[in-house]
Amino acid sequence: MTTYKRFLIACAAVFGSYLSAQATPILLGSFGTTAANPGVANSAVTYSPLSSTVNSGSTSTYDISPGTVWHAALSNSSYVSFNPSTGPSSNLVVPNGDYIYNTTFTLSAADAADVATLSLLADDTVSVFLNNVLVQQAAGPLGPGNTYARCSDVGPNCITPLTISFTGLQAGLNTLTFDVKQVNGFSEGLDFSGSIDPAAVPEPYSLALFGSGLLGFVGLCRRHFAAK
Repeated sequence: MTTYKRFLIACAAVFGSYLSAQATPILLGSFGTTAANPGVANSAVTYSPLSSTVNSGSTSTYDISPGTVWHAALSNSSYVSFNPSTGPSSNLVVPNGDYIYNTTFTLSAADAADVATLSLLADDTVSVFLNNVLVQQAAGPLGPGNTYARCSDVGPNCITPLTISFTGLQAGLNTLTFDVKQVNGFSEGLDFSGSIDPAAVPEPYSLALFGSGLLGFVGLCRRHFAAK
């Protein structure tokens, strides 16, 4: 095999690796500490009992059923709660207040420049923080504009998934914190699903830029080998 052919094979391998890297998102999703990982990159969701209205005495969380009241659980995720009986199929009434949950994930320096997309469901509503920075505000208080008949009338709520996108990721350990707010009693739970995707440069332009550079390099090499 000539040196030129070896070079072309190496270029094809590099381009294939580039496409593979661009097409592989990092998946995120909620699951309880007592459940199996559904194939996501983040840790199981843990509960913060000392920061929450109900001190369960444990950081454990449980997958719970949405029943027929909540929206179905999102892909690669489950509804979670500090108590296995807080779902809408139970008669347990969860006191009004704040219920704090956390999950972590680790990123490389390259992945930290990407964009995170997250779909949210919560009863009654939820605020979301990335590394202690607010990225989504919970719905407003109970009142004429929001009756909280089942959960919040507007997103984030338990009826219609709300999808958000945000940056601010960092190399190394990242923490997502969810402040689930119980406003009008009864059920409580959290579900989220999403991904972290390369988005620093629009995809078609990025591919064109990489391809034109590669073709230019191949042309230079061809002239170099032809001159020998």
